[in-house]
Parts: sequence; structure tokens; C-alpha cells
Amino acid sequence: MKNAFYIIVFFVLLIFNLSGLKAQNSDCTKLLKLTDTVYYAKNISGFGDKIEFKNNFNDNLSTFPLETNSIWYLIKSPSTGKFTFDIVSENSNDDWDFLLYEHKNLFCKRIDSNKIKPIRANLSRSANTGLSLTEVELFSSPGVNNNYSKYVDVKEGQEFVLVVNNSKRAKGNHTLKLHFPETIQKIEVAPVKEVIVTPKLDFVFEIKDAATLQPVSSNVNIKGLLKEETVLNDITNYQVILERGNYRVNLIVVAPDYMLYTSKIKIPKSKPSYKETILLEKIEVGKKVSLEGIQFQPASDRFLTTAKGSLNALLIFMQQNKSINIEIEGHVNGPGEPNHQEFKQLSIDRAIAVKKFLTDSGIEESRIKYSGFGNSKMIFPDPKTDDEHSMNRRVEIKILAK
Repeated sequence: MKNAFYIIVFFVLLIFNLSGLKAQNSDCTKLLKLTDTVYYAKNISGFGDKIEFKNNFNDNLSTFPLETNSIWYLIKSPSTGKFTFDIVSENSNDDWDFLLYEHKNLFCKRIDSNKIKPIRANLSRSANTGLSLTEVELFSSPGVNNNYSKYVDVKEGQEFVLVVNNSKRAKGNHTLKLHFPETIQKIEVAPVKEVIVTPKLDFVFEIKDAATLQPVSSNVNIKGLLKEETVLNDITNYQVILERGNYRVNLIVVAPDYMLYTSKIKIPKSKPSYKETILLEKIEVGKKVSLEGIQFQPASDRFLTTAKGSLNALLIFMQQNKSINIEIEGHVNGPGEPNHQEFKQLSIDRAIAVKKFLTDSGIEESRIKYSGFGNSKMIFPDPKTDDEHSMNRRVEIKILAK
């Protein structure tokens, strides 16, 4: 009987300890109230007693597709101004995503009923993320995208809920650093003193006819190379000296009588120079071009501000080639799910939005058709990487007549 008593006690303690592991502030009802500007979160594992986020589309920028390994913070601003933060991981294999909400009455009930939306969210693939003074986008989609979102203007005493989720790995650690308004200046000034000499990168590209290899005068949109988008008109080549670093460059090239050209270039900081030869192909009926830069707000046909460069390039393409007719094809990313009506309608609505942009800008409606395929024509039906997920999420332009 004595042995049986000890066995019962052992299992009771085991269940108690497991419950303690589960209650790691992984639920809305167990918010961790922060009292300092730096917090070390250790061994984040599991979703707590309840999964607050699940069964969401990968296209939705304002929620996690699935809550897996999460921690919920309650933050109160001590002052008024611009608020930022950093989530710094110890492991480069971690992928920390976050949602930031204003804390309101009955907050958890609003979460459960999906009646409150985050004011900031970042779902990009990155071990480090947060809010920045220099970023302009409020949300960042899944995949290889900006890992920081725009700062928040806060008032003294205002409260926020920050939900941080690691979709890749359990038992990950991170440090949360809060930068309230009165400390922003110190944060911005300190790194400047450390900058002495930065190695340079020589970036060069030239534009040629794919068949003749002769130079082609073109309009070019470059994103990711400098702080602001670069727009170049009537050029055949371009060269710029940059600070050495890791760059993800999006190039869009438009020239009369040639197909619209898009390219993504990754330049590691180890390269002292990078040269790209852009080969343009003549316009042909049936050819397609994918415009991944045309991105939309979550579950919506409203454009993100980052879509502006790709939309303007398409407009110039239509203006320079007045005899062509096109079809706008909308596609969404939904691996492992049936092509249900919501997917189909969303892809159609987004194609219509592109058409409306063109017609509102003076392009004849008779030159444009549209269609939506939902997730039925994903480039990667079983995507393995974030880039493959991103390539499924696209708008394609098909040449119908020239």
C-alpha cells in the first residue's frame, strides 16, 4: 500500500509539472505583463491550453496560419511618441512571427470571435524581427520579405498585446527589446559611432535583345537596392557603388515591342561586385509574365503600397505597346487544400483590381480580359521553401493579341 501511495504521488507531481510547462503565457488569458524594457523568453514550446489561431490562409497577412509555439505579452507605454521593438533569436533556424494588437476591453473574447485585428504584423521568414523607424509597411507576408514593420505612434499609458510565434521549431529562445519614445534617440545615435569604413559593392547591369544581343533602351524599376525605389528611364545599362551588404533586389524592365521582364536577385555581402545581363524577348501571343510584386492586403483585393512599382511597370508596358491585348490571371497559394469558392473568388477579385487600375489610368477596357484560378495552378503544388510559397502567390499577364 505504501508503494502504491508513492506511485500516486509521483503521477500527481508529474501532471502538475506538465501543467506548469503548458502554462508558459501561451494563451490570451495568460498574458505576461512586462515591467522592464528587456525580456529573455526561454524554451518557447506549444500553444498553451488553447489554439487561438488556426486554419488560416497563407495569403492572410494579419494572422498566423497556425499557432504552434507562442508567447503572449502585455505592454504598457510609459510615454508618447514612436514605439519600436526587436525580437532577437539565439538560433538562426528559428522563424519568429508576431502580431501586435491594441489592448481593449474583453480582448480575449474579441480574439476568440475574430472581432479584433492587429495594427501590425510580420510573418516573414526571419530569426530576427520587430518594428523599425525606417520601415513603411504595416504588415509583411509569409516568405522572404521585409522582416521589420513600421513603428507605432503611442500615447502614455496605452496598452498593447504582442503575440510572438515560432512556426519552425519548439523550445526556441529570444530576447524582446522594447524601445519606448524617450529611448529612441539613444538607440539611433549609438551605432553611428561604430561606423568607420564599410566595404563597397559595385552593382552593374546591361539590357540587351535576347536574339541579337544588341542594347535595348528601357524603363527600369529597382527595389531593394537603395532605401527608396529607383526608377530609370531610357537606359541600356546602369552602375552604382553601394555599401557592402546582403541585398534582395527586384528588377522590372519595360521596353517597346518586348515582353515585360521581372527578376529577383540575391547578392550576398561577400561579393565585391555583381553584374547582370538582362535579355529581353520580343512580344509573342501566348507568352506570360509573372508579377509577384503585385501584392494585396490580407484576404482582400486592395493593393499593398509595395505593389505600386509593378503596377506602374504594367501600365507603361500597355502604354508603349498600344496594339496588344492581355489577360490578367489571378492565383493564390493554398497547398494541401481544395480549390474552394473563396479561393476562386479572391483570385478573380484581385485580377479585376489590376484591370481597374489599368482602365482608371487610361487603358481601353477592350484590351483587357481577366480570370482567376484560385490555387488550381500553383507553380509549386507542394512548396518546400518560402520562395516557393511566394511564387504561388502571384498575378500573371498573358499576351492575347499584338
